[in-house]
Amino acid sequence: MAIFGNLFGTRKQYPPLEPTDPLAQHLNGIRQPLENFANQVKDSLEVVPADKTTYIFVGKPPKQFGIVWVQNGEIHNLKSLADQKGLSAVKLAKTSEELANAYRRSEKDSRYSAKIGDCSLVVAASKTLSQDVDRIIQTVSS
Repeated sequence: MAIFGNLFGTRKQYPPLEPTDPLAQHLNGIRQPLENFANQVKDSLEVVPADKTTYIFVGKPPKQFGIVWVQNGEIHNLKSLADQKGLSAVKLAKTSEELANAYRRSEKDSRYSAKIGDCSLVVAASKTLSQDVDRIIQTVSS
């Protein structure tokens, strides 16, 4: 049955995130912008909580994805950051590849399913992934 799931793009099933888990509390802290974003996007979302920022992989990482982040209650994305910083297409592609590699390194780390409003999402409980993504985005933004 897993073969058909992979063929037809069925999402992998993860255990539900317990409401008392600190990750669930983190999500509740950014509920409004996360729910607004999730309602606008009709693609898979994987949330990566970090210390001061929450990153969201959109799509199917590590192959086809975008990334946005919630910071100070606002949604930011790599494209607007690239425009703001004047990043070249080469630098943007390199950054995307670094993000894909960081995601690949974390694929065996724990993940959970969660719901924000009507939207189902995956929550990555990976300190390594959150630190890697944070470092990559901070490098690009400075």
